[in-house]
Amino acid sequence: MYDEQITHFGLFLIAGLASPIAIKIIQLILSPSIPRLKASTATYECGEKPIGTAQVRFNIQFFTFAVVFVVFDILTILFLLWAYSFRIVTNQVTIMIVMGLFAALVLFGVFFWMKKGTMSWV
Repeated sequence: MYDEQITHFGLFLIAGLASPIAIKIIQLILSPSIPRLKASTATYECGEKPIGTAQVRFNIQFFTFAVVFVVFDILTILFLLWAYSFRIVTNQVTIMIVMGLFAALVLFGVFFWMKKGTMSWV
């Protein structure tokens, strides 16, 4: 039973590592090699010649806010699963300790962000 599980895991691991490599090789073999023209890489602005660059300055605080949102979204899901596990698991002290450490780690991250000043505008 145990050897069969290891065999399945090994096959899954090999297939997971070989698939992207095989797809990239097939793509290199089958794709046409067309040289890039300067016009094809230029910014399209309704037939007009572009003025300046197409790059826009992006405020990094929006990215920071998105990361904080994702972290707290995942934290909410994990706390809901944690609350549900109290009905199933008999050793509830261990669950309390692990989730307490997890919450402390997340709060440490929040205080670190606040100390750096990345969340001061939020």
